[in-house]
Amino acid sequence: MKEAIEERIDRLHAKGVIDMHFDLPMDLYEKREHRNVLETEFLPSFEAGNASVVGAAIYIEDRYLPEAGLRVSLDQIARLYAEAAASERFAICKSYRAIQEARETGKIAFLITMEGIEPLGTDLNQLRVFYELGVRSIGLTHARSNAAGHGGAFAASGSPQDGLTAFGREVVRECEALGVIIDLAHINPAGFEQILSITTKPPIVSHTNVRRYYDIERNMSDEQIKMIGERRGVIGVNSILVSPREEESTLDRYVDHVEHIATLIGIDSVGIGFDFFEFIYQQWPESRQKDLAAKFATPHFIRDLTSHSHARNLTKRLIERGFSDDQIEKILRGNWLRILGEWL
Repeated sequence: MKEAIEERIDRLHAKGVIDMHFDLPMDLYEKREHRNVLETEFLPSFEAGNASVVGAAIYIEDRYLPEAGLRVSLDQIARLYAEAAASERFAICKSYRAIQEARETGKIAFLITMEGIEPLGTDLNQLRVFYELGVRSIGLTHARSNAAGHGGAFAASGSPQDGLTAFGREVVRECEALGVIIDLAHINPAGFEQILSITTKPPIVSHTNVRRYYDIERNMSDEQIKMIGERRGVIGVNSILVSPREEESTLDRYVDHVEHIATLIGIDSVGIGFDFFEFIYQQWPESRQKDLAAKFATPHFIRDLTSHSHARNLTKRLIERGFSDDQIEKILRGNWLRILGEWL
């Protein structure tokens, strides 16, 4: 039976796994004096988990804002390009066709994304610049407020009540006009509804969880989940915020989030947004880890789902929980491929 399951996983993974949120550029930037970081530190994990498309997220830490936000974001992109160019195994993709070509030739495709519009400042023209550099998905905020809007609180209530700013509305409209996927991850409830009211294409939430199991405004209520389903969007399930309690932060609880979304709006709206972060967290001194807990929440990492090399563990658990091959293929890649095809 174990061999049969492993063979089934091999078949399901053969066409690759898509993860729409990974904080890779910020790590490459911090290691900018090193070379071949992608091949030595990340390629083995990508290959073990059959990663085929990865959303490489630009994120600017508080310590670089406001003065260095633009420079650091450009440096993050530069390091990603340099590292990808140094290997035959990676491709930075700007279109759906390029993504499919990368997948067909066995390369791992990076889709550059942006988590928080701080690099734009208040200049809409910068959006075009980042588009030309390859940014193809943008979430307006992280947890903090910025020129576009406000992030959802890492608490059951307390997010700002305001929706998007005038600049935020301009960014959303311009993203849709350019073909930059609008990501609703982290946005506060008022901003969430406003984005949906002024867009027409299927929305995404690249990495999130459901409030039923972790009741914070950063996660999604059933009503919000249904809004995404009504628009044929896709929700990527996050591996960090599956429970406020360490003992419940398990692979089974991760699958509970998948099942909850699928039950509410159907399997066609569930994807993966792992948000693997432990490798960065463990590099930080204890003071920074405590600062993270004070600002947001203490991350509880799932022991057998902390890197892309563990993707097979998730697939095995989906099999054990009764998901069909067709359902698993949609979760692993099919649903994201539909979104990428419609947007890019």
